[in-house]
Order: sequence, then C-alpha cells, then structure tokens
Amino acid sequence: MKNTVFVHQDGSRLQVAGSFEVEPADLKPGFGTPIFALTSELKPRSFAAMQLRAQHAVKALLRSRIDRLLFICSSGEEDVLSIAAQLVKRAGGTPTVRVAPSRTELFGAKDQSSSGLCAQELILVLPAALLLDHPKFFGPLDAALASNPNLKLIVCGDGGERAEISLMWQAVNAGMHAELNAVFPAADGINTAGMLLASYSSELGLPPFTAAAVQLVCQWAVRQSGDKGWLFLPEIRLRSLVCSAAQYARGGTVSERAVLKAMAASDFHVNALASEALRSYRDRQLLIATQGAAVGQVNGLSVMETYGSSFEYGEPMRITAVLRAGGEGDVIDIERKAELAGQIHAKAMMIINGFITKEFAADQPLPVSASLVFEQSYSEIDGDSASLTGLCAVLSCLAALPIRQDLAVTGAVDQFGHVQPVGGVNEKIEGFFRVCRLRGLTGTQGVVIPETCLNQLVLRPSVVQAVEQGRFHIYTVNSVTEAIKILTTVDWGSRDQDGTVCQRIAARLTEISMSGHNDRPWWKFWGE
Repeated sequence: MKNTVFVHQDGSRLQVAGSFEVEPADLKPGFGTPIFALTSELKPRSFAAMQLRAQHAVKALLRSRIDRLLFICSSGEEDVLSIAAQLVKRAGGTPTVRVAPSRTELFGAKDQSSSGLCAQELILVLPAALLLDHPKFFGPLDAALASNPNLKLIVCGDGGERAEISLMWQAVNAGMHAELNAVFPAADGINTAGMLLASYSSELGLPPFTAAAVQLVCQWAVRQSGDKGWLFLPEIRLRSLVCSAAQYARGGTVSERAVLKAMAASDFHVNALASEALRSYRDRQLLIATQGAAVGQVNGLSVMETYGSSFEYGEPMRITAVLRAGGEGDVIDIERKAELAGQIHAKAMMIINGFITKEFAADQPLPVSASLVFEQSYSEIDGDSASLTGLCAVLSCLAALPIRQDLAVTGAVDQFGHVQPVGGVNEKIEGFFRVCRLRGLTGTQGVVIPETCLNQLVLRPSVVQAVEQGRFHIYTVNSVTEAIKILTTVDWGSRDQDGTVCQRIAARLTEISMSGHNDRPWWKFWGE
C-alpha cells in the first residue's frame, strides 16, 4: 500500500495521514510456487484424504471396543455420505451406505422371519435427514447397538441436523463427533488445489488442468472464504465448477480461459436481478452520482442476495442527511421510523449519535437534530456496514462541507470513531465499479473501505485492471477522521484550528445556538 495522495487539477497535492491507497500488488493473493505444469503430474489427493480430523475419528471408531456411534458434521457444502464411505475405506473398513432404507431393511421383518442390516457385522453409514424423518428409528437403533457388538454406525449431517437429533436421541451426545474441514491455508494453495483437481480428473475422467487454471480456482476459493490467507473449498460447488470448466476445455487440457468461462456461466445463470439493477442505473431510475460534490449526500455500498441461490452482488445507494434547529439533538433514522430497519442497523444509527455526542455534546445538548435516510430503498435494511457512511453524511451537513460523489464508502464505526471491518467488500466494490464504468470512468473514482478489510480483497480481473491503470482507486482508513478528509479534502483538526472540519462544525453549532436566546457559544456554558 502507499500513502493516500490526491493531486488536484491545479497541481496541488493533498496527503491523508493514516490512510492508504491500495496498490495492484495488494489485490493479488499469493498461492505459492506450483510444482507442476499440468495436474496430471501430481499425485491425486481426494477431498476425503484432506479430512485429517475425520480420518482420525473414523480410525478411532473402528479400533474402539466401546464407541459404536460417530456423527460426521459437514457445512452442507460437501457430499458427506460419499466422504464418510471413503474415510471408512481408507481406515481399512468396508462401508455400507444407505440413503433411504426402509424399516425392514434396517431392522428386519416384524415377524422376525428376516434380519436387517443392524443385526449384521458391518459399518453402517446413514444420513441424519433419514433419522429426523423417522424418529421411531431411534429406539430400534439403540437396541441394535446394545445387542450387536459388531455394528458400527456413522451418521452424517450438518450442524443444525445434529442439534435437532441430539434433542431426541441421547446416543448422539454420548457418541463420537467429527467435523469436515473445507478451509485450508493459501500459502501453498496452488499445489493443494492442484492435487484435489487431479483427483477429480482421475475420478470423473476430466482432462488435466494447467497451473494458471488452478491459480484461478484458488482465487475463486479465497473469495469464498473472505480471507486471502485461506482457501474455502466447498466440495459440491467446486466439483460442479471443474466439470463445467472441462466442458469448455480445448486441446486436451483445462486452461485459465475455460475456468473463466465456467465462472461466467455460473454467474450468468443467476444474475438476472443484478443486470436489471444495472439497467436501472443506466436509465436513471436509480439515482446515483459518480462525479461532483454535494453537502449531506454520500454514496453507500450494500450487498444484495438473490432468493433461492447464494449469488450476491453489490449495489451503491445514496445516503442523505439534513439538519433542523432544535429537537433532541439526535440523529433521526428514517428507516427505523418507517419500520424498514433491522436491529443491527438501528444499533449502528445509535452509535452515530454516540460519536457526535462525544465530540460535540459532552458539555451541552446539541442545538440541532439531523435526519438520515437511505434514498430509494423500499425493503428492509440491516447490518452496521453503513454506519461510517451515515456518519460522514451527518458530519458533512454539520460542517456545510460538500462530499465527493466520485467515491463510495463502506465500514462500521464505534462511538470513538474507529472504523471496523464489514463483510461483502468485494461485491460492494464491484457494484460501484460497474456503475462508474457504465457512466464513464474519470480516473478519480474509487471506494473507501476499512483497512482491516484489506485481506478480504479478491476482486474480478476488470476491477484489478482498472486499479493497475489508475482509472479506479481503493482507499483504506482506520478512523472517521481519515475518511472525512478523503471525502471532503479538509482536515478534521480541532475547534481552535481555522478551516478544519471540527472548527466548522463548532462554529455552525454556535451560530445556530446564538440565533435563539443564547448570546454565548453553546459549548462554553459548562462549568459557569
């Protein structure tokens, strides 16, 4: 990163202490040095082979003379029944997997004319959903485990299913427990992912992947994790991605271009709402400014999730603030008044009140009130990621300072003005970038994000290319004072420093206070 420096049209330079501009190198995660050109050169390593904790638990279950039951917990992103079967085979056992067995198949006929699976010597793998659908199976399973010392039972499901079953079946609480791991270090991620893709090629008959293609898969994986230091490998989605990429492969290998096509196709299937929103910005149905400056108006960043899928996309929105003399000296959240705000959002707006009170109303009540609204928002809003944005809009009103409209802001704040991390940073940045590109990139546009979100940045190639060319900028901040200087180009300063944001606000409050019956500044009454 480099220090934030703005070069104005007249050639003057403005440096913002404490904030930084993200450089292209900061946007490119490192995955180590590949030891292969094609994944066919690597020894395949399946997803099951990467589950060290679950492997250990399965081996312990098979060796134990006491433990008879193991629950393997997944995140819902893995084919847990198949993984459990592979783990049993790796441990030297022979699994018997049943997805939807009947009561007779499990426990035999009621007239005892035939015995079921639970009376045999075997390792039985069952889905947790089956037991939740048939709670009457719990009693017979207890009896089978008690009477048949050669029966081992592995139940597979997610955390919610385990919690549900534990309320109805005490044997789960007394049994063994293991969790599947889908998060792996990114330090040598290209070789880790390469061996996994080699196993898919061997298992599914796919062509080998190039090192560049594997690196792109790693970028996809760190984006899923939300941290450049870790790969999140959701097995089901990853397997679907690599199979789709293999369909676009040419020349007997899966190249980077084939993986890009697979990713684009996956997005295209579910991005209808995102495309519709972009058309609304193009047709000026959703109003957003990407140039100029305005008092009390700032571009916020939000993340939208489409129903029925995990696809998320970013949308910029106008957040505006206005002042009025009198009132209780607080910030009125219109979203909350209209019952369109969630509890976390309401808390964030109260924190804005807390910061303003700390800075300007520790001695006397504020002589003004402000109202804050998310313009053209017609559904419920929640989260605290717009608290920095809202606070900057209110401070702009108080200081009568215009805010740059070519920048968008995201971040949470505390009552002391420290900027805290938020989620969905990649989608938010890309959402504002798309609107700026639609309107025309000027070279000054960009976003302001918390510095603590730097490790989350794994942006699409179009955004990275624009940053490399200096047509789009990403600034990181640690406090609201740094953010307000970037947005207004004016120092925060203090009440005694002429021209600073703090002095302008104090002077404005004094002017409003003295316009009534007071003949002295509002903040000088304390202690008299």
